[in-house]
Amino acid sequence: MCSLISYAISFLLTLTLLLTLSDGAYQSPHPCPQPCRCLFFEGLQSVYCNRTGITAVPRGIPADTQLLELSGNSIGHISVGDMAGLVNLQQLYLSSIGLLANSVDNGALDLPKLDTIDMSGNNLYAIPTFLSTRMITLWFLDNHLTELRSDSFFKYGLLQYLDLSYNTIKNIQPGTFNPLKQLETLYIPFNNLTDSSFPPNVFLKNSNLQLLSVRFNQLRHTLRDLPPSMTDLDYVGNQITTLPAYGFRSLPNLKTLAFWQGQVCTFFTRTCISFEKRDDLTTHIILMILDDMISSTITNNTFTGLSGLQTIYLDLNQISKLEPGALYPLKSLNALWMSDNNVTTLSSEALDSDRLPQLSTVYIDGNPWNCDCHLRWLRSAVDHARYAIQDPHLITCASPPPLAGKAWDQLKPSDFVCKR
Repeated sequence: MCSLISYAISFLLTLTLLLTLSDGAYQSPHPCPQPCRCLFFEGLQSVYCNRTGITAVPRGIPADTQLLELSGNSIGHISVGDMAGLVNLQQLYLSSIGLLANSVDNGALDLPKLDTIDMSGNNLYAIPTFLSTRMITLWFLDNHLTELRSDSFFKYGLLQYLDLSYNTIKNIQPGTFNPLKQLETLYIPFNNLTDSSFPPNVFLKNSNLQLLSVRFNQLRHTLRDLPPSMTDLDYVGNQITTLPAYGFRSLPNLKTLAFWQGQVCTFFTRTCISFEKRDDLTTHIILMILDDMISSTITNNTFTGLSGLQTIYLDLNQISKLEPGALYPLKSLNALWMSDNNVTTLSSEALDSDRLPQLSTVYIDGNPWNCDCHLRWLRSAVDHARYAIQDPHLITCASPPPLAGKAWDQLKPSDFVCKR
């Protein structure tokens, strides 16, 4: 499965190149080693040898090459001399070329400007020591990592972007990330991480970390001891059951918090989301809770303390009721996404513009609306509210029978009546 992912990534990169050659790309004036293509593309002197059947690094690569793409071949070994003259090389793509731990000689990638390397889709069981010490970006997807060791990154202190997706990592040793003081973005999704995989203070030295994705692991709790620099946290697809009280107080810069395809449930209400008692998410934040995580009522207490939240995504749940004051704590709410739920009716108090003065955008399509007189106000709001109710052509009535299946752009408020 993972090899297919690497193949797909390589194929898409190649396709993107081919589709854009007529837009800003042109042939390099230098002789190009066959069967490669030498282009000036997106501001870089580039050599594309991906998926050409080569079994070694081609000879005669121009010395001014800045990007070298070798992915999708069967290159058994890279020696020190293979790239020695590429003093301008900045980006090197080596995904899915069959690399093993001893396939690259130490020093072979020791190039003065090399800062971006893609090692995805190879047969590597540890972070190799032969990578460029000047590296800023490393893609290491779809290898065979099971553990991150305390010495995994000791040579790579300049790293800012690290992607370890689609491995089988289940353990992180203490101090693993300590050398990465410049790290800003860390992806570790689709691994085997549990709560015990993360030792205490594992991110203590990462004072520049902003984005952390641990989606589709086996976490049951949110991570602790994250640096205050964090702006984006992605917990999608874990097994988290509760967001702890004041669990985000130490993250004053948090802007995006994502949960879906998992389950966040409460111990004191019947909804499947709990923020407990909190006042720690008061900055401008986007909260995404999607895909069958909320299965009942959004109560007047559900969002207590989230006064700084600007955007909330509640799509693709099973919400059946939104209590009249449920959104009132969200004093900064700008956009509400509540498509594809089970809401049949809504009180006019629920979207009161005086209580929600910042509200500008609402998505409510995909619900089984009962279009009677109690919902007339909402159809009127499509035309006259301060906020915009998006896509009325997608909002349809499930009942009463005369209106079933009709879209709101085809109906007038006067169509919404109750039987006497």
